[in-house]
Amino acid sequence: MKKKMREQLLGEADMDMTPMTDCIFLLLIFFMVTTTFIDVRGLVVDLPAPGEQQEEQQQKKKDVNVTISADGSYSVAGSPVTAEALASALKGAMDTNNNRNVIFQGDPQAPHAAVVYAMDVAKGQGAEQMAFAVEQQASGAGN
Repeated sequence: MKKKMREQLLGEADMDMTPMTDCIFLLLIFFMVTTTFIDVRGLVVDLPAPGEQQEEQQQKKKDVNVTISADGSYSVAGSPVTAEALASALKGAMDTNNNRNVIFQGDPQAPHAAVVYAMDVAKGQGAEQMAFAVEQQASGAGN
């Protein structure tokens, strides 16, 4: 009699796995439905136009060069300009060259205030990008 009861108890000890698999499938469906996928974008590359259009665009767009000498005097596109006339000269050069990029070529001995003033004027006239160009001095053989 004890053996029969033991077999009955052991026989009933098996778990039914159906409800657990149902729960797992429901969770899987829930996570699949609620997951959002982020659209990751790479770098935006501005490819040049093919053929003749590229050459025409390059000819039309030239950077505006501002040279600052050691004594703090300015020249825009090779023409000497006073500090007071720098704004109008920059605006005219940007409109003529069809470009809002300004390159500052400063003498290593140029006063810092003159360079900052030229940058402020260029920004005030609508310069979009600014760059600096410095002539590399030839180093001696012993350096």
